[in-house]
Amino acid sequence: MKYPITIIGMGPGNPQLLTLAAKKALDEADVILFDCMPDDSLLKEFNFKAEIKAIDKKIDPTAMLNEMKKHYDMGKKVCRLKPGDALMFNGGGKEARALKANGIDFVMIPGITASCAAINIFAIPTTEMEESDVSVNFVYHNNEKNHQLLKELANTLKYGSTIHIYFANTDCIAEIVTIITSAGVSADMPVAVTSRISAKDQTSVMTTLAKVEQTLRAIDMKRPMLFTVGQYVEILSKKQIIPLDIPLKV
Repeated sequence: MKYPITIIGMGPGNPQLLTLAAKKALDEADVILFDCMPDDSLLKEFNFKAEIKAIDKKIDPTAMLNEMKKHYDMGKKVCRLKPGDALMFNGGGKEARALKANGIDFVMIPGITASCAAINIFAIPTTEMEESDVSVNFVYHNNEKNHQLLKELANTLKYGSTIHIYFANTDCIAEIVTIITSAGVSADMPVAVTSRISAKDQTSVMTTLAKVEQTLRAIDMKRPMLFTVGQYVEILSKKQIIPLDIPLKV
């Protein structure tokens, strides 16, 4: 008997944000495969009976598919972990296509992506009923096509939309601000920056496009970070540094 491969979006990292469906699948798995973990607390906190294997796709891009196929053909229950939501910037679509092309059955379990986790943990409004109906996730890359797309999306900020910008390091902040303001967006546009979302040392800070670079360099926020930009953006939580007040162990 062969079991479908289970591709799991494991959320932003905190074990308590794993879905019940994902936890059940992991509890029943024979093999758990991963290549990129935002936080290793998930595997530390739960005593899964499965064999746990890290796969380095940088050495061999086909390594993960080959590993999934090997255990699938052996009749094992395989779980493939992906950060956040598997289909949001994490390559889950490519792997699902590859599995389908190889005649391998699979199921997908959704996870909480970083932007959704951040805005809920820190209580950051991103839409406003009957005024703003758009919230966009965007990954910043330093190339002309990406910059042009961000500029076009920035135009929607003038109509009340919100853009969540994932970025790699503080060196690109000035470029992001320049692109957005070049679309005619006010430098006073609110920006919430969240860091290490759902981890014990998660932080957030409220600023503006004009001051965001200066703010981040002054407080030295840890990566990964996320910008949430929009006219309705504000941090409604009482604290800007909030540990999750629930125990990690289950």
